[in-house]
Amino acid sequence: MFSGDETGDVVNSGANLPAILALLVSAANMLWTWYERSRSAEGERVKKVEDRLDLVEDRTLRIEGQIVHLPTKDDVNAVKLQLVELLGITNRQQSELAGMVRTVDRIDRYLREKA
Repeated sequence: MFSGDETGDVVNSGANLPAILALLVSAANMLWTWYERSRSAEGERVKKVEDRLDLVEDRTLRIEGQIVHLPTKDDVNAVKLQLVELLGITNRQQSELAGMVRTVDRIDRYLREKA
């Protein structure tokens, strides 16, 4: 097809050099644009993940702040013991009051019968 002289003339001629340079520059530009676009997309994804991580961290700090004020197992057990003690005191007072009511009823009946 081509003889060795014709191929050398096409490559070595100065007329085709700007076209070859333009082709190389446009290919480099295309690769650079593709690289930057993928890098900016990754940056956006990283930014979204960082934003979500910040939200999770804020929620965690709020929850930790609220957990500090919650009663512990020992506190709940102490309250249970106090409630049992109060229930015992109330039952004892109720039985004492029942005895007093019986006594007052007897006195009332006696006074009504005497009158």
